[in-house]
Amino acid sequence: MSIIPDCTLTTACFCVHEKNNNSFSIEKIIENSEELLRVPCYLVIYGDNKTIPLLKEIREKNGLVDLTKFITLELSQLWTYAYESKVNENRNLYWPTRDPRAQTDSHLITCNKFDFVLQVINSNPFNTSKFGWVDCFLRTNSSKICENYNVNKFLYVLNNINEKYHIQVLNCCDKKYKQSEFKREYYEQYRWVVCGCLFTCGKEIGIKILTRLKEIFVETTNLGYGHGEEMLYLEVLDEFYDDIHRSYGDYGQILNNFIEPTNNYHYIYWLILNTYQHFGYNKECYDCAKILLKQIESYKVEMNWGLYMSILFSYYVSATYINRDDAINIAKHIYSVCYNNHYMKKEFCANYDFYVSQLNIVYQFSFWENINN
Repeated sequence: MSIIPDCTLTTACFCVHEKNNNSFSIEKIIENSEELLRVPCYLVIYGDNKTIPLLKEIREKNGLVDLTKFITLELSQLWTYAYESKVNENRNLYWPTRDPRAQTDSHLITCNKFDFVLQVINSNPFNTSKFGWVDCFLRTNSSKICENYNVNKFLYVLNNINEKYHIQVLNCCDKKYKQSEFKREYYEQYRWVVCGCLFTCGKEIGIKILTRLKEIFVETTNLGYGHGEEMLYLEVLDEFYDDIHRSYGDYGQILNNFIEPTNNYHYIYWLILNTYQHFGYNKECYDCAKILLKQIESYKVEMNWGLYMSILFSYYVSATYINRDDAINIAKHIYSVCYNNHYMKKEFCANYDFYVSQLNIVYQFSFWENINN
């Protein structure tokens, strides 16, 4: 196994503090970037004349300059800057998510990450088979993307990704907002969709999804809207469903949950899985519940019996809409777990009539009376 993971990460670091005092100063930029610059991975860094020399100095100090490519650009050279005047025009007319930190420059730099990664895929300076994006400003101990961080957690992720487009789902959002007539409402507030801080991909899938994200940026901008890049993923999550490897959780657990979910199951259940079920997004609910249950039933996460029961039941409900045979097997599994496990039996009996009525829709369990014994 190679010491360096087979993945080229891309990041960008530009200083716009002189134009926007609410953005990071050069000192804060360097402070927030140092954690990433310690990671022994292939890294392409886009930046300007202020940031690149300082970032290069830190990478050299860490003995990692040979794993790094530095690209110095003026902001006007970024792909998204062809839309600078349109973005300014849009914001003069409609900008309900107005944020002094997220001025036009910050918005355009953020949305350019798709083009940055596409450029790196095409040039492939380190001859890797996988690629990705990571935000430069990870803060102390990479607290922006990880709990109980150490560099091995980062390297483990990079060493265990596959060819799919891998990104962490942050929330469930109403799919009506994919339609152009609802875009104004969509951009009335910030809709949490995915964690754009980190994503990875293989070449073929990466090119088609990143190209589509650029198209959606243009379409959205021309419609008169836009705030950051994460809300652009709503269409992509459906259009490329089978090409996307979803992890689940909040920003602070991206590395923890990227390969398999390990942290903050309450967040995942209430903000994602339960909301999938509420909207009737049964495939998403089924897939999310399945991976959570795999972790729970392999004893890889701390057990919460009530949450385990809730996830099992969501899994069953979603399966009744997707595959009746599978729903029958899940119903049998729920009965078996609750019959043999004292703690789960208590959870079942606390809502006994409801569970029996729902499970009996697909499977009549002749020995269910014994559940109370």
